[in-house]
Formats: sequence, C-alpha cells, structure tokens
Amino acid sequence: MTLDTLGFYCREIIKLATPILGVRVLHIAVNVIGMLFIARLGQAEVAAGALVTVLSNSIQVIALSPLLATGICISRLLGQGEKAAVGVDLRQGLLMSVVIGLLAALAFVLLPLLMPLLGEPESLQPLTAEYFRAMAWGTVPFLCSACCHQLLFPIGKGRVVLLFSLFNLLGVLLLGYGLIHGLWGFPQLGMRGWAYAVSFMNWLVLLLTLSYLLAARDLWPYRLFARSQLWVPQRLKAFFTLGIPITVQFASELLAFSAVNIMVGWLGVGALSVQQIIIQCATVALMVPMGAGQASTLLISRAVGRSDWAAIRQIGLAATALVSAIMLAIALVYLLLPRTIIDAYLTPDMPDYPHLLTLATSMLAIVAFSQGFDALRNLMLAALRGLPDIWLPMWLNMALLWVFGLPLCYVLAFVFDQGQWGINAGLLITFTLGAVLMLRRFYSRTREWPQVLQPATSRT
Repeated sequence: MTLDTLGFYCREIIKLATPILGVRVLHIAVNVIGMLFIARLGQAEVAAGALVTVLSNSIQVIALSPLLATGICISRLLGQGEKAAVGVDLRQGLLMSVVIGLLAALAFVLLPLLMPLLGEPESLQPLTAEYFRAMAWGTVPFLCSACCHQLLFPIGKGRVVLLFSLFNLLGVLLLGYGLIHGLWGFPQLGMRGWAYAVSFMNWLVLLLTLSYLLAARDLWPYRLFARSQLWVPQRLKAFFTLGIPITVQFASELLAFSAVNIMVGWLGVGALSVQQIIIQCATVALMVPMGAGQASTLLISRAVGRSDWAAIRQIGLAATALVSAIMLAIALVYLLLPRTIIDAYLTPDMPDYPHLLTLATSMLAIVAFSQGFDALRNLMLAALRGLPDIWLPMWLNMALLWVFGLPLCYVLAFVFDQGQWGINAGLLITFTLGAVLMLRRFYSRTREWPQVLQPATSRT
C-alpha cells in the first residue's frame, strides 16, 4: 500500500466521518445543555436529571443500534450500482424504525413503574415519570430521522444531516428554555418541558428530512418513496441478521461499563469524583473512533458491493493509522497536561484535593493507553461490520468484557487491594487484548478476498 493510497483513504474517512462526528457532538450538546438548564431548578431536579440522563441515553443507544444495519445494506447497494434498490432498503429501515420506536416509547412509559423497584427516592419519582412520558412522544421520529441518516451519510449528504442537527439544537434550546420557565407565552412545565421540547423538535426535524428526501432531484433515481415493495421480508431479515448482534454488543458494553462504575462506587465518593473525570474524557475522546468506525463500515460495505477486495484492507489500514495518530495526540495531552484537565472538575479548596489530584493524575496516565487500545478495538469492530462479520466478534467481545475483564478488575481492585488503580489497570489489559484480537480478526478475514467475503455478502 503506497502513501498516496493511504492518504486517499484517510481523506475519504475524514470526509465521511466529519459530519458524523458533528452530528454526535450536537446530539451530546442537547443533553448537556438540557441538564445545565434543569440543574438550575433545584437540588431535586439535579438528582432527577442524573437518573433520566443515564436511562434515556441507554434506551436511545440500544434503539439506534439496529439501524446501523440499514447503512451497511444501503452502502453495499451503492457499491453494486443498484440505485432503485436503495429506496426499497430505506423503506424497510423506516418500517423497522417505527416498530423499534414504539417499543422504545413503551420502555419510557414503563420506566416510572420500575423506579420504586430500583429503590429510587420517592421525592424524585414524579419528576422522572413526567420526563419519561414526555420523551416517549419523540422516540419514533427520532429513530426515523436516524434511519434517513443511514442513507444521507453514504451518498455524501452528511452536511445536510449536520445542518438539520444544528437546527434541532437551536430549536430545543429556545423551546426547552421557554417551557421550563414558562416564558414567551409557553406554560411553565419545569424539567419535563425540556423533554417535550426534544420530542417536538424530533417530529419537526423528521418532517424537514422527509421533505428534503422528496424534493432533492439528485435523489429521485433511488425511488425512495415508490409505493411498491413497502414490505419485503427478506430485506427485513437481512437487517435483523446484521442488527441483532450489533444491538446485543452495544447493550452488553453499556451494562459492562455500568458494572465498572458500580465497582468504583464501592471505593467511595472520592473515587467516584475521579471516575467522573475519566468518563467525561472518554465520552469526548471515543467519539473519534466511533465516527471513523462508522465511516469505515460504510466505505467497506460499498467496497464489498463493487467487489473491490483490495480496497477493503486499505480502508482498514488507513482508518487504523488515522485513529492511532489522533488517540496518540489525546494521550499526550493526558500525560503532559493532567492538571489542566483535572482542575476543570476539581477545585483546590476541596478538602481532599491533594489526594484526588494525585489519584486523578495516575488514572489519566492509565487511561491515556487504555483509551487508545479501546479505540482500535471499536474501530476494528466497525470495520468487521462492513464485511459483514458480526456474530463471532460480538461473542468474543462479550466474553472478553464479562468473563475476563470485569472479574480481572474486581480481583485487582479488591482481592489485591489496588482500588481504583486496579480497576483501570484491568480495563487496560482487557482493551489491549481486545484490540489485538479484533485487528487479527480483520486482517485474517481480508487475507483471501473472494473466498472469505463472498459467502457473507450473499447471506445479506
């Protein structure tokens, strides 16, 4: 592979990943700003906000995961030049989005019934119940818009998605602030006002997105809104064949990281404070492999569609080099400027500040390495989805996290009495092993192009 080829695919990944990252940032901004607004309402709202953020994000991530299969299938059709079939897949994806959206809405409606069983304070239950019910109204349009993104990103219309996401952020900010405080003629709804604003803007953005798909002349060859083939069971089967393992993997990792945070909680408030710094850093840093990974999935799926076997490994190598360089730069920031990061969350007047500063500095040093290996692990998982090679990597990673990683973290932290250092050292070992396994899996799967990949292609 020449440097020119490496540079070409790096540019292609950056071009596709940039709007994906931008949309992720804007989505996170909606959640962060909303919680800042809600935090000003009082202590009860702050506590309730922490609960609804974790649970709402978990439902949304799990519900969104199967829709990645739509982008994989559409990218492959684009590689094959089957433009009319793209519309068939989009319609099946929208149907799947409605079904999953209704199930997610039901989950939001039922969550208030679970709060007492989870032992949450009675004083917070009315606040969380109203918020969840308001969020339920916006799940179907949210997922339908996300499904449309699985078409717009592969065809190079990521800037349109970014523009609609920016419009969504501005709309939620204005409407949410008005509904929270009862301004500009709106009723005063408190924290549930933010959820109603999010749901309303989800419907408005879906309307704009569908209008764009209908009006854009360069999209007409895809026959997106043809009345034929509204129900194609074999295409739905292909989506679920890809989507189920993706969803299981995302849900498994969410639960595993929740278990890690529970273990940290056993170490006390100080450890949780330091872990919060690590979580916030990871949330920002891991957007890089997630964006590059989704771009790699789409590019590899398209290469599979046109039977360009040589391009598949070149895309994987370019993505590996690009993500490694970015994560190395982030690691250097953690190692060279830890105080700057830590002081953004901890203040010197805190009673345990010297101890927390030392602990946080050592944790950032470990995370500087573990985050890089976790990025490569996630990147290769995304690249393998494009082949598609999903089931075995899913089982490998579930076993790695639950059978090896979590027990190792527990043993190092509590049996060998290494505390928080042991937990994060356990994650470092787990992510390193995971990165090695996934890199080996990708390059072994792409060694003999047609013989290995053609059977997987024909199944979906």
